[in-house]
Amino acid sequence: MNHPSSLPNAGNTHDAPAAHTPTDAQPGAASRGTIIRIPDTQPGLLVSDGKQHEFTLSGVWQGPAAPALNQKVSFTLTPEGRIASIHVLGRDVLANETLSAFGQTLRSNGGSLGAVMLPYLRQQRNRMTLPGMVMSGALLLGFYILPGWTLDAGNTMLGMRLDYTLNQLLGVQTGGAGITVQFGFWRLLGCAITLLPWVTPWLGFVRARLLNTLPLLLLLALPLVVHARLHHLAAEAAQSTGQLLGGFGGNAAMQHDLQAMVQKQATTLIDVTSWNSGYWLALVAACGLAGLALMQRPRH
Repeated sequence: MNHPSSLPNAGNTHDAPAAHTPTDAQPGAASRGTIIRIPDTQPGLLVSDGKQHEFTLSGVWQGPAAPALNQKVSFTLTPEGRIASIHVLGRDVLANETLSAFGQTLRSNGGSLGAVMLPYLRQQRNRMTLPGMVMSGALLLGFYILPGWTLDAGNTMLGMRLDYTLNQLLGVQTGGAGITVQFGFWRLLGCAITLLPWVTPWLGFVRARLLNTLPLLLLLALPLVVHARLHHLAAEAAQSTGQLLGGFGGNAAMQHDLQAMVQKQATTLIDVTSWNSGYWLALVAACGLAGLALMQRPRH
């Protein structure tokens, strides 16, 4: 006759909890959390995996500055389950984690997104042709990303350096508030012209391809307009200086000399401007697009 004590594992009840190993933060192991209450007269609170943990600053907070709401931190627990230390996560750690999460999202959804977009990309390539797509991409890179125009006035009375993309250059405004970049009519027009090569293959009229010559016309006209505007600003500065001196009682000779000096300095500013890689890349791409537009036969 078998007794209960002789059954396998009978009475070993202390082994049962082993199948329910806790997954929460373990003593001594670093965990991630978010601060949801800053300690003042009451202990602070951070939340991790749906659980809240109280903490105080003394002997626990290891950050270089006071804690802030919604701040991401790393913390450890004592064997009793209380917070032993809290460390601030650096920006580089958070940035790497964000990039990793973004990459994981792309990997998870990239297949379905690619399956949806691939037919449209093929249609765009068939209509634009591969050389057209490459040159249109180079035009956008030169116009929006790379530096296109520089004013290096560090050794002049202005004492500064300005770098703009071609897109920004179209929005530059000068006035009492100094030099600002705004999104106005000319900048909107530049955006529309540089995006035309992606749109014209879908337009129905016969001569639509000729619209692809507009980026070249824009880039050829841009240096002329910029230099004309700089000369105009120089003349205005010289005239204003002469009028200001006249208002303080300066004679005609003094006004003339001061105007000449200001005009010389303004001309120096014009001489220290330069067109950079963004302009030249966009110009070469625009020449290629214009050549393709003029060589292609109309679609019937």
